[in-house]
Amino acid sequence: MIKFYWKIKNILLSLLSKKTMGARALVIQEDQILLVKHTYTPGWCTIGGGIDAGESGIQALKRELTEEVGIKLMESPVLLGFYHNPKEHRDDYVVVYVCKEFKREEASSPEILEARWFPIKDLPHDVTPGTKRRIEEYLGQRSLSEMW
Repeated sequence: MIKFYWKIKNILLSLLSKKTMGARALVIQEDQILLVKHTYTPGWCTIGGGIDAGESGIQALKRELTEEVGIKLMESPVLLGFYHNPKEHRDDYVVVYVCKEFKREEASSPEILEARWFPIKDLPHDVTPGTKRRIEEYLGQRSLSEMW
């Protein structure tokens, strides 16, 4: 009976909890990666944001790249991984792509404090932990994970 109770409780919590989906990009040019600092959270991180209703991951990624840093993809991005981030009592799912063929135009976003290129093997000290793990996965320095 107790196992049944916990199973029902977990199902109800899952149905009632907020689920979010996001798309992020490792934007790479030669041995450099483009990272951003947001106005609302500390540290350098990958470019991306939420997937809106009716959007695919790639559509959301293209929109976010254009809005945040003025990047227009010239070919389809390559999937790096699909991650689960169970922080703050919600389910957050993030799809991460690698983008290497693009052109960059001017962009101004109120949520981006700064965008800067860094050597991919010499990241800033305040890169976010999730961003650091994704870059290490891309470089083959760690195994791909399912958790953000």
